[in-house]
Amino acid sequence: MLAASADRRFSLLLAGALAGIVALGVATGYDASASPAPLHPPNARALVLPPPPIDPPRLLEPLLTIDLAGRFPEMAVTLAPTRSLLPDSQIVSYYGNPASAAMGILGTADIETIADALAEQAARYDRLNGDIDVIPAIHLVYAVAQAQPTDNGLYLTYVNDATVQRYLKLTEERGMLLFLDLQIARSTVAAEVEKVLPYLRHPQVHLALDPEFAVSGRAVPGAVIGSLNADDIGDAQAMLQALVLEERIPPKLLMVHQFIDDMVVGGDAIQPYPDVALIIDMDGFGPPDVKRATYERYAERPYAAHAAIKLFLQHDTDLMSERDVLRLEPTPAIVVYQ
Repeated sequence: MLAASADRRFSLLLAGALAGIVALGVATGYDASASPAPLHPPNARALVLPPPPIDPPRLLEPLLTIDLAGRFPEMAVTLAPTRSLLPDSQIVSYYGNPASAAMGILGTADIETIADALAEQAARYDRLNGDIDVIPAIHLVYAVAQAQPTDNGLYLTYVNDATVQRYLKLTEERGMLLFLDLQIARSTVAAEVEKVLPYLRHPQVHLALDPEFAVSGRAVPGAVIGSLNADDIGDAQAMLQALVLEERIPPKLLMVHQFIDDMVVGGDAIQPYPDVALIIDMDGFGPPDVKRATYERYAERPYAAHAAIKLFLQHDTDLMSERDVLRLEPTPAIVVYQ
C-alpha cells in the first residue's frame, strides 16, 4: 500500500515536470525537433546593426537645455574661458594718442596707415621668433594726464567715444588687440577702470595702467613721478576678473608701466588672479645696455607674471632691433613702440 502510494506520487511529480518543460518550450519558441542554427551562416559576414537612436526621456529634456550659469552662478568660474593669450603668443604694439604726435606713433598718421605699418612690424618679429605667434596691438592712451587743471578736477582728459569706436572696429576687422591706457592723475584706478568697462567687454580689448602720472594730494601730473600701490593694481585685477566671469569672455591682460622702483609700491603684496595676466612693462628710454639691465631687473619681480619692453623711436639712442629685443632674457611677451 505504501509502495503503491509512493509510486503514484512519483508519477505525478514526473508528469508535472514534463508539463513545465513543454510549457517553457512553447513560451520561448523552442522546437526540439529542429537542428540548432549556427551563430553565423557559413561563408557569410555577420550582420552588425547600428544601435537605435536614444531619445532623452521627457523628464530629462529640461536638464539638457538649462542655463547652468544662470541657475547656479557659483559655477561661473568653471564655465569662463581660461586660456590666456600669453605665453603662447608675442604681442607687438604701437603706442600713443591720435591727438598728439609727441605721445607716440598713433599721433603721426591716420589710423589705417598706422595699422598697415604695425602689421609689417609684427610680421618682422614673426619671421624671427620661431613657433610663437605674433599678434599686433594698438596701445591707445585713453585717459591723458594734464599739467593744468581740468573741468572734472582730475587733471585728466579722455579720448571721445567716436574715436574709440573706430579703433574697436579696426582691431576687430584686422585681428588686432587694443590696449586702453589710463594715466590716472588725481583720480583712482577703480574710478578710471569703471569708465572703460563697456569697451573691455570686447574680447580684443585689454588694459594698461601708467603709475608715472598717478598722483595724490596737491601734486601735479608730470611735475613729479607718481606711483600705484598693490591695492590699486589689485582693484584693476579684481574688476577685470569679475568682467571675465560675468561676460564669459577670454582672460584679460593688464599691463603696468614701470621704470623706477617707487612707481609700484608694495609690489610683493600683489596677488595673482586666474583670468588676468599681469605684465610689467619696462618703460624707460636710453641706450641698449641700460634698457637691457633695467628690463631684466623688472622682469624678475615676483609680481611680474610676464615682461614687456617699450622702445622710444624719438628718445632711445641706438634703437634696439627686432633681433636685439628677441635676445633679451626672458623674451618679452609684449614689445611696445612709442
